[in-house]
Amino acid sequence: MVVTSKHKDFLVQLRQAIGDCGWIRSKSSGFKTVGYDFCIKRKMFYEQLLALGLTPRKSLTLKPLKVLDERFQDFLRGVIDGDGNIRRWQHPTNGREQWAVRIYGASEPFIRWLQVTVERLWHVQGFVYQQKPKNEHHHTLYTLKYGKLAARVILAKCYIQGSLALKRKRVLAAACIAGSVGWAKSKTVLDRKLWKGWKYEHVWAGRVVNRTNPHVDPTSGFVKESGGLWAGVLEWKTVDA
Repeated sequence: MVVTSKHKDFLVQLRQAIGDCGWIRSKSSGFKTVGYDFCIKRKMFYEQLLALGLTPRKSLTLKPLKVLDERFQDFLRGVIDGDGNIRRWQHPTNGREQWAVRIYGASEPFIRWLQVTVERLWHVQGFVYQQKPKNEHHHTLYTLKYGKLAARVILAKCYIQGSLALKRKRVLAAACIAGSVGWAKSKTVLDRKLWKGWKYEHVWAGRVVNRTNPHVDPTSGFVKESGGLWAGVLEWKTVDA
């Protein structure tokens, strides 16, 4: 088993957390950047991961996993660290700070399982989008997206104090959790108790978002980037209404 990261200190913490098994080695990519591999050689650990549902070539073959509910927040934090992003930007219409959490994967059953489990445990709704492959050598990419308020709930659940996480994503998570919100209610955060303690900031009244503006991505408010991309994605097709 191999865990790859450009952050050696994170891999050192990971090795310590699971018992100092394996070794860390440097590697070079085709882009002339240096990264690190944490190579784990422990048969019992490998078999435990298989029992949970992990598989070789996991990016394409993952299905729902046997993760305990009380451990799901730690599991999801690892997924966000490895296959997701936390993004902050300024809304092009009202000027407010916006947030989103996205998780990417090539296995739709796995992405759907994450979506269903998050809603079941934390009463938060996300949406799944698919990106068409560029050619026959690529695979369909699925993205599970959570908007500002839903992202706030998820990050507060996952990035708890003292937990093992990438430093840069922990910093972003803390900023999202501490930020103000501009809505008194949410269509994606279904549990009102989760709103308790949130700091509200008034959103300009009477401002209407122009959904026909070709320079704004209607799914998230991203301004179109150079090359005709929205956040690096050429085309979205909604697979979940």
